[in-house]
Amino acid sequence: MDIGIVYSQKDPRQTKARDFVVNFVKKRGILAQVFEAHSDVDSPTLIINGHTLKEQRQTPREDQPQMYPSIKDIAEALERHCWTL
Repeated sequence: MDIGIVYSQKDPRQTKARDFVVNFVKKRGILAQVFEAHSDVDSPTLIINGHTLKEQRQTPREDQPQMYPSIKDIAEALERHCWTL
């Protein structure tokens, strides 16, 4: 499995998401390569075997400051891809 994550090191929520991905793979013993790219982005992008999970909004959400994809969204995507291998 190939996993890519593009995130901002300046945003603690995004570094937490990055750490979650790395720990998820490690704890479950998943045979995967995790590729990281650092960029000043508003929200992380996760790419699993060519499938992208990222924010689709064109304008920032003002009433909901949470990040997308969230840790829960990332976990669900990783689980889904693990079961389809």
